[in-house]
Amino acid sequence: MMRHTAPRISAEDLACDRAFWAHVLALRGRSNVLPPHTAGGYRNRRFAIVRDAAWITLYRAACPYPQIGVFLRCTGLAGDAYFALADSSRDAIEPCLLAQLGPGAEMEWGTSHHPGMTDIAAIIAAPLPWDDAAAGLHAAWLLRVGALWWSGFASLASEAALAEP
Repeated sequence: MMRHTAPRISAEDLACDRAFWAHVLALRGRSNVLPPHTAGGYRNRRFAIVRDAAWITLYRAACPYPQIGVFLRCTGLAGDAYFALADSSRDAIEPCLLAQLGPGAEMEWGTSHHPGMTDIAAIIAAPLPWDDAAAGLHAAWLLRVGALWWSGFASLASEAALAEP
């Protein structure tokens, strides 16, 4: 039986990743543009802010294509309901998000490479090398776009609760 194993990350790359995410979390804490970090990361390449059945993920990966991104990810029955709520507000939300992404960024609505999940994602290429200057640009973009995603989507659950009889 063959087992799939994740590619190994060097100790140096892991240390750089941890330092990057620690820096992003510290910046987030000082700026208050996103709520506190509430979930774990995957190999220190992303961390999630959980919101009911959906979560916002800040993402940075060197392989297979160096990129950074921000996702609203929905899964399960409650996630499907949350995505339906977001999708019904798409005409109002999407133009604001697109206007703030910046050059080179792409937005995907309702697609996911993960079975059973739906994403609303902003992704931008982040060419190597990832030196200190690149890390600063990545952190600024992730926090700015993360704040846009939070302000664009997090209030939907509250608005829906207020609209219920």
